[in-house]
Amino acid sequence: MVGPCTSWCCCNWWRARRLSNSYSAICFSSSSALIRARGLSTSSENPSPLGGLAGEEDPVAETARWVRETILRRPRWESSLSSLFPPSRLFHPACVRLVLRPLASSRPLLSLRYLLWLSSHHDAAPPLDTPTASCLLDALARARAWRAALLALRSTKCRPDPAALDSFLLRLVRSGLVDDTVEAISELGTHLGYSPSLRTWNAALSASLRAVRTDALWRLYGMMMRSGVAVDASTVSYLIRAFCAEGRLAEAYVLLREVSRNGLMPDVVSLTRLVSGFCRDGNYGKVSELLHVMIAGGRMPDIYTYQSIIHGLCDNGMGHEGFRVFNDLKRRGYAPDAVTYTTMIDGLWKMGRIDDARKLWSEMVGKGMEPNEYTYNAIVDGYCKAGDMEQAQRVYDEMRAKGFKENTVSCNTLIAGFCLQGRMGEATELFEEMPTKGIKHDVITYNTLIQGFCKVGKTAKAMELYRELLSAGVQPSISTYTPLIHVLCEEGKVADAMELMGSMEANGLEPLVCTNDFIITGFCKQGKAEEGMAWLVSMLENNLKPRRETVNTLIGSLSSLERLDDAFLVLNAMFEIGYSLGSSACYVLINQLCQENWCETRGRLEEILVSD
Repeated sequence: MVGPCTSWCCCNWWRARRLSNSYSAICFSSSSALIRARGLSTSSENPSPLGGLAGEEDPVAETARWVRETILRRPRWESSLSSLFPPSRLFHPACVRLVLRPLASSRPLLSLRYLLWLSSHHDAAPPLDTPTASCLLDALARARAWRAALLALRSTKCRPDPAALDSFLLRLVRSGLVDDTVEAISELGTHLGYSPSLRTWNAALSASLRAVRTDALWRLYGMMMRSGVAVDASTVSYLIRAFCAEGRLAEAYVLLREVSRNGLMPDVVSLTRLVSGFCRDGNYGKVSELLHVMIAGGRMPDIYTYQSIIHGLCDNGMGHEGFRVFNDLKRRGYAPDAVTYTTMIDGLWKMGRIDDARKLWSEMVGKGMEPNEYTYNAIVDGYCKAGDMEQAQRVYDEMRAKGFKENTVSCNTLIAGFCLQGRMGEATELFEEMPTKGIKHDVITYNTLIQGFCKVGKTAKAMELYRELLSAGVQPSISTYTPLIHVLCEEGKVADAMELMGSMEANGLEPLVCTNDFIITGFCKQGKAEEGMAWLVSMLENNLKPRRETVNTLIGSLSSLERLDDAFLVLNAMFEIGYSLGSSACYVLINQLCQENWCETRGRLEEILVSD
């Protein structure tokens, strides 16, 4: 009997035989096939240059086939591969390629596991060829396995070509994962020395803007500059939009002037954003300059540019100028759209030019433009502000008949109209109908009603609505608290007002300056002028300017309480602010002085403290 062979090949042959008995799921067709896959010969025939028999399947390809089968069928294949195949065959570049490419197409994450296993054998594992590395990266990107792809690039000898890296980044950008995009570009630069194409940089900048992530945009732009990539007009467009989003209009304008001298002119959309920003700030000098720069640079302002100008003029109380621009546009051949008409109609209503607003409405409909819900809301709001609730209701009903659904905004508009007229019953009725129609109350709904009830002196009902607002989980605003604090102070309920003021500050809301005036007036109504004076001192220390009426009320209250020294202190502060003493407070103060036998001072005081 022949004893066991002590050579490496024979020992492993016996081990392979034993494994094949228990591993029937992936057993080889014959023991000779296994030996061929491992690079051994079963006869004295001449072997092929790679170790297999001449005329038979390439042994490297056969090895690759069995490696794939092992990986696909055995959960813990890593330990099996090393024992079944010699390193010269297992880590042969052709074998690695023949294993990895099919795996990447069908099982990308499993192919990454195989690649990481290869990389753990640093000495034996070959670097991936560029096409195979590119194939793997593309497969992981298609599987949206972004972090797995970065792991492959970071931890292995995977070096895809620039086109594959760009394709990977573009897929990542389109997924909307801004932070992952920034991380990927940073890592590719660090580990591979790779800088994306200008197209990819711009796509990443654009994605950051869509996600309202200007912080990410500036990080990307910093990396872009460090990589030495030259910007183009699209890049500048995104930078200007980012500046506008952050309210940094002056910096956006400086950038525009610099790049325009170098022949780079941003797109009209970005320039319109800048126009809109200057309009909001009321900086129409810059708007005029910007229009000249646009025209000189071949970027003709479009209807949306002028729409921004008209909207800004109307919002800043310059509706007459907005209407002039609107009519000038029509004379120059521009065709205002429904949005532009709506903006102008709303502006005319706010100016009280009801007839012009109605004419514009008729003109819009006559041109075949269907009014949208915003147009209807503008008309309803205009009639409400004009006090014509019957017409407002008629237009509101027409809007519903046209198929536009009632919503929170439209209901709020009508409620505000009813409150303005003191018709709180109808306002409350509409408020109570809203939930039955599936329409939610928002903070504006509550604020409008609270203000309305405060105006008609129904403080208890206003406070009830405030508590309902809190119970509904609606976050109160400054406009929620201010009318409540005002009416409570008017009624002399300063403690309740101060409690509300504390709740306001606890919610992170900064009270309006007038809220302090209400508190001081409330103290005076309670006969607590000393506390009112202390509150005034606190205001002045915080550089808050009280209203003239408030200071007059406090001086009158202090004088009535015969606290003349304090009254004169407040009077001195009043003069320093630049206010003059009102007639009522003046006479109260003089009368108190006369009662103190200071009649000789009356003439001088009347001369100094004369009311304006």
